[in-house]
Amino acid sequence: MARPWQTIKEAKDMRRRNQPIVRANAIHHVYQNTPNGYLIFYSVKDYLICFSVISVLARRYGIQISGVSLMPDHIHLIVYVEDPVRFRAFIREFTKVFTRLWNQHYQQSGPLFNTPFGCTPKLAHKKIRSAIAYVYNNPVEGRLAARVEEDRWNFLAYAAAKSPFSEKLRIDKARWELRKALYTVKAYRKEGRWLDYSLLERVTQQLSLRETQQFIDYVVRKYNFIDYTAATAFYESYNSMVIALNANTGSEYELVEDTYGKDYRCYKKMIRHLCLAKGYVTMERVLTLPETDRCRLGQMLMRETGASDIETAKLLRL
Repeated sequence: MARPWQTIKEAKDMRRRNQPIVRANAIHHVYQNTPNGYLIFYSVKDYLICFSVISVLARRYGIQISGVSLMPDHIHLIVYVEDPVRFRAFIREFTKVFTRLWNQHYQQSGPLFNTPFGCTPKLAHKKIRSAIAYVYNNPVEGRLAARVEEDRWNFLAYAAAKSPFSEKLRIDKARWELRKALYTVKAYRKEGRWLDYSLLERVTQQLSLRETQQFIDYVVRKYNFIDYTAATAFYESYNSMVIALNANTGSEYELVEDTYGKDYRCYKKMIRHLCLAKGYVTMERVLTLPETDRCRLGQMLMRETGASDIETAKLLRL
């Protein structure tokens, strides 16, 4: 019979062996996916809150991030790791905070991400460029955009424009409702606070579609933590980088990812069908339904949208 201390030691050794390799003073490709491939991002609010949490904690822990891609069911980061201990603490706190906010909002429980997170150091110049291309091209490979600079949630367009997805914002000319929303975000950012669901719902409920798009661009601009200079340093300029990224999607052989190259448009189609055509309005209402009702919705979505059983299960968390 094994002694207790031997059992504990073996457990610790097992956890240590499962930990991803993190090197000091090196660039890493970081990857977080979800149990069963469940979706994380159902709405703009999910993206903005996640982005704000990463922003606040990256500044708090002194983490340099030069690439981001928030995909419907996983997250990619390009990170320069100076201190592995500090970097692990950053990932740990981000995972804890965003999971808590998300679970409270959607009335769910349990882990939002698989553990441990995926991480692989990139030491050679060619591998770093390939990782950058891979991360920024995730939305293109997922059929969410035709070109890397056209996707909102890899944030590349914000390196070249303040409001790439909305009309130019004139705060002094804006309606009071929009100005109040912008001032609230500005105050939160100044105080080093991330956004939350109740805040976003409160400040956007009286905004028009045009104002909402301006608000989204403003939030990203205020919370933007991405070091675009660090990424473009591997190219001649931003324009050269965009041309190169569109010409080469990059590759990743050191992380196991079964989502690359899949068509993510099906999830947008199913969400629109449920919220608009079927009258559920929000995915919050859908995800709080009993499992039997969600299974029934899954069958309906397969018939009416052409989605597969796997795609509906991921959307409905079955």
